[in-house]
Amino acid sequence: MATLASLLTKETRAQIYARALTLAASLGLTTTSWAAGDSTRSLYHLVSQILSSLEAQVAGFIGSGFLEYASGDWLTILAAQLFNVTRTEATYATSKITLTNGGGGLYSFDAGDVIVKASASGATYTCTSGGTLSPGPATTLIMEVTADLAGSGSNAAIGDIDTMVTGMPGVTVSNYTAAVASDAESDADLRTRCRAKLGMLSPNGPRDAYDFVARTEAYSGTTEVTRTRTIGDATTGDVTVYCAGSSGAITAPALALVQTALEKYAAPLCITPTAVNCTTTAIDVTYTLWVYASVGEDEATIEAAVYDALVAMLAARPIGGDIIAPATTGAVYQSLIASTIRDVYPDHAFRVTVTAPAGDTALAINAVPTIGTVTPTVVIEVTP
Repeated sequence: MATLASLLTKETRAQIYARALTLAASLGLTTTSWAAGDSTRSLYHLVSQILSSLEAQVAGFIGSGFLEYASGDWLTILAAQLFNVTRTEATYATSKITLTNGGGGLYSFDAGDVIVKASASGATYTCTSGGTLSPGPATTLIMEVTADLAGSGSNAAIGDIDTMVTGMPGVTVSNYTAAVASDAESDADLRTRCRAKLGMLSPNGPRDAYDFVARTEAYSGTTEVTRTRTIGDATTGDVTVYCAGSSGAITAPALALVQTALEKYAAPLCITPTAVNCTTTAIDVTYTLWVYASVGEDEATIEAAVYDALVAMLAARPIGGDIIAPATTGAVYQSLIASTIRDVYPDHAFRVTVTAPAGDTALAINAVPTIGTVTPTVVIEVTP
């Protein structure tokens, strides 16, 4: 029986070109005589390239009618039109900094004039307020800054913003509040919220209603929550909603906002909901990956790509971990770690072993996994 996934296959340029040559041969054309640069051959390549581009658009349009198969901008439109759910966009991190003048210069500037940087990450931030920094020594000025790029890549802990980009001799900078931002909502998270939205239609406060309110900024007032797990007690009427962000626990202010939203929008009468922060379980990974030299990358590049894939995989795990029958408690499965590593280079990797963790990593009901120490070994073999 055909499935929708099988019907949404996209032919590549090479596949279309091969089919065109087969068709031409069936019509009696001697395609094997076409040399490189032959006008007919070049035309076939051109048409194949154009048709392969259209394949992606056609498949995307067809898939956009189904929540499970829509992706990217198609999914954004489907969620808004069918579920009235808006994709959460990436936010810009903000922080407060202190400029300290150790010299004798007098500096006056407006919003946008001062750019600073976190040297560890390379993220830059631009001032959103102006002011005057009097001659030193040790005079200070407090300013507000906003990251130049949206997303968690511009997050900075207290003290991380430490470098002046705008030239001011004798002036140093340090941030005294953390800069925190969120990445754009993933396709998987958006699909989950769309399903949870249906719970809002019930007057009985189903589990999905709590999940939807906690994850949706329009109700909760925060974009920090990307994962939830709701546990009910039928005896007491208490409902516990465990909350987590992409990298683990959320901030205390965000948790307070979720608590208020649950009480206002999700809880029926006589039910007591409580928003609870998650805990984190760090998972150390030691692996060996064998790839063919045709991968065209060096070991450092491969290791960095695998690390990013592991971080993304763990960030997508539900609170409490995955549950695969007959298990009744959640875990991060060793096989998932191995397949994540292999799938970074699926056409070139031919073997992977994972020695740490030695087996599946069990998670508490309120825990989410985070990446620990990664010890990689990459073996590049000559392509057979």
